[in-house]
Amino acid sequence: MVDTAELSGKPPASRQVADALRAKIEAGEYPVGAPLPPYRQLASEFDVAVNTAIAAVRLLRDQGFVTIKRNAGARVRDRSADVNESEELLAIREHVAGLQSEIAGAARQLADIEKRLTELLHRQSQH
Repeated sequence: MVDTAELSGKPPASRQVADALRAKIEAGEYPVGAPLPPYRQLASEFDVAVNTAIAAVRLLRDQGFVTIKRNAGARVRDRSADVNESEELLAIREHVAGLQSEIAGAARQLADIEKRLTELLHRQSQH
């Protein structure tokens, strides 16, 4: 079944709500550790069904913005460690790229040495 929101070019309501909540989180309206409003309140605030509000908060969870605990609701997650992990991942990728470049250079040098050795052995066998 095709979502009518997708046909109209608009994102689904759950994504629209998630985007609005994410903007509030990023603006500091919901600081780290703060609870999001209950699903019913979100549904009322955004004029959507409760299931849509639940889906929106789950999207935020999947994107790493909130944690959800049963009977405790959703709380804004501290993402500062994510930034450090992203920086570390970038540094590792750069290091790997450098190693790959060194290996490629060593492989070229080895190929040159093997070629020269083959030429020398060929000349020696002709004498």
